[in-house]
Amino acid sequence: MEEKKDTDTPIAESREETEIPPVASDNDKPSVKDSTVADGKSSEEIDPFFYLKTDEFTSEKFKIEIFNLPRKFGFTQLKKRLNVTLGLKSHKIKAPNTNYAFVTFKCEEDREEAIQKINGHIWKGNKLSAKIAKPAADPLLKKRKKEEEADAKGPSEKKSKVDSVIDDTPPHIRIKKSVTPFWDVPYEEQLKRKTDSITDVLLAVAMRRDVRDIFTEARKKYDGKCCELLPIIQSPALEGYRNKNEFSIGKNIDGKDNCVGFRYGLYKDGFSTVGSASHVSILPESVKTVVQLFEEFLSTSVYRSYNQGTHEGHWRQLTVRTTRTGEMMIIAEFQRRDIIQEDIDAEKSRLTEFFTNGPGKSFDQLTSMYFVVFDSGQGQSDKNYEHLFGEKIIKERMLDMTFQISPDAFFQVNTSAAELLYNQIGDWCNIQSGEQTTVLDICCGTGTIGLALAKKVTKVIGIEMCQQAIDDAKENAKINGITNVTYYCSKAEDAIVNVMRSLWTSNVVAVVDPPRAGLHKTVLKSLRNCRRLKRLIYVACNPNAAKDNFIDLVRSASKKLKGLPYRPIKAVPVDLFPMTPHCELVVLFEREAEEHKDSDSDIEMISTATKNSSTLGSSNATAPSNTSDISGSTGKVKIVQSNDDKQSDGETNSTNKSDQQTS
Repeated sequence: MEEKKDTDTPIAESREETEIPPVASDNDKPSVKDSTVADGKSSEEIDPFFYLKTDEFTSEKFKIEIFNLPRKFGFTQLKKRLNVTLGLKSHKIKAPNTNYAFVTFKCEEDREEAIQKINGHIWKGNKLSAKIAKPAADPLLKKRKKEEEADAKGPSEKKSKVDSVIDDTPPHIRIKKSVTPFWDVPYEEQLKRKTDSITDVLLAVAMRRDVRDIFTEARKKYDGKCCELLPIIQSPALEGYRNKNEFSIGKNIDGKDNCVGFRYGLYKDGFSTVGSASHVSILPESVKTVVQLFEEFLSTSVYRSYNQGTHEGHWRQLTVRTTRTGEMMIIAEFQRRDIIQEDIDAEKSRLTEFFTNGPGKSFDQLTSMYFVVFDSGQGQSDKNYEHLFGEKIIKERMLDMTFQISPDAFFQVNTSAAELLYNQIGDWCNIQSGEQTTVLDICCGTGTIGLALAKKVTKVIGIEMCQQAIDDAKENAKINGITNVTYYCSKAEDAIVNVMRSLWTSNVVAVVDPPRAGLHKTVLKSLRNCRRLKRLIYVACNPNAAKDNFIDLVRSASKKLKGLPYRPIKAVPVDLFPMTPHCELVVLFEREAEEHKDSDSDIEMISTATKNSSTLGSSNATAPSNTSDISGSTGKVKIVQSNDDKQSDGETNSTNKSDQQTS
């Protein structure tokens, strides 16, 4: 699950930017560096701020720095102070753990308004000030500039800045190291390292100063950890398991353009060249084949690959989704720039022809193709998927059920390991024979967790912000003949209160599977305030980032966090990502039920967000006022319409992070 991104250069701490080391070589010649942007250009032309001179939108043009912030403040507090209290229109916020922060805006007018309102504003006794901040340098061009300067200063300078980090590792090994860092580590050792990493998380929670007294007995019992840690659940498949992969399009080490594969490292660290994915073991062979075919098509295209540094070129990325049923969907991404629609349509027709009547026709596993066109200033979260040919969705079989997958739907990347994950969640729901149980599937995505449990429980209620994901969940319920499900398209914090007030079963279990950043604090408050909720299962795809969520669930009640605290009972890692350092962490939390009268059951816990929510209607209603019933042959599924949107999968991006292929 992942974060939004756009065409902006990331906000940088411009007062002290980090030194970026020179890039290691991509072949056996030590003098060859990762270089596509700077080839044939003088040092004057390698401008780290070149992107500001292009027509591409970037909020870096409209950045400010805020000074004298309070000693202690949270990101959410700062965002609320700026956008709600002061009525600003911030685009991005970067708040270091100091008394200053960087904020970007979408236009000059918004930036000027911000400077005027922030200067002199008092927050927590501090008088704030703001000024225009220097845009961040493009990381790749910045590194190129340093390399050119080192070359100009002579051999001694070049040796100290470049040769000290030269790497003559063969290109295919470097790609394996980048995408699958554990590629040469025995699987038992991989599992040990992951278990040690999860152990560190549980130790850190148990030793946090503000909650450590809570875990005095647990630390004695569980070797310093906050709860019992069960043995890691191994992945049934170690190779060819990834069902979703995103490939960069760019130049290879020989300068050949429109190559499809993975970058040798992060763009922000100065890597831009693309290496072949043919040696990456976690990819299915069918994926490698279609990537080669797509690269063959690109060799006939008059359009170049998109260059993130110069904002030149057009072909951006290829996404390939596969299923165990043998179906495949590919999504080609294209930057419009100065191309008229007629020419784009012609290129789409050529692509369709290539795979339906041309060289790609023999590849019969391709069942669906989409095309995405990016306009200037459009980010990844604004993708508009245009269906070119084949089926509009692909289908996967899991746990004896069928799930449809649309282009942007979240689905666990390792299907066989996901089955083990969902079975573990089902076991911990403590579903007793004869007992009526409701499962709250929070951040439900396309409904896989809840639907996997639906036949074992009385009721499943899914809550999700993304309308497309809700539509998929509804269809998945119908496909599998499941009628005891209800879905709310809404922010979780807005839906939980009304949902809890409408429950009638004796046992209620919440399952949360949030994006990598974790649950929003308002959701945590709602989970704390739900008096009838005694059992909570937290599925963390980024255990380190989830630590703060764990702390908020267990800390003692206060004015900000009401309701009895939860206690972690046991945890188990699940290895969904062999050959990488990543794994999922499932933690079971429980608490005693609060004594209260039925008449005030969960009514007192209505949050400000819920009171002000236009999505869910009044707080006295047992269900949202704008809920619509959608009937089908399998029953009714309730959907709340909402304009809210989020990225449900957040796994990967076109900069090819090391964890982009792994989480």
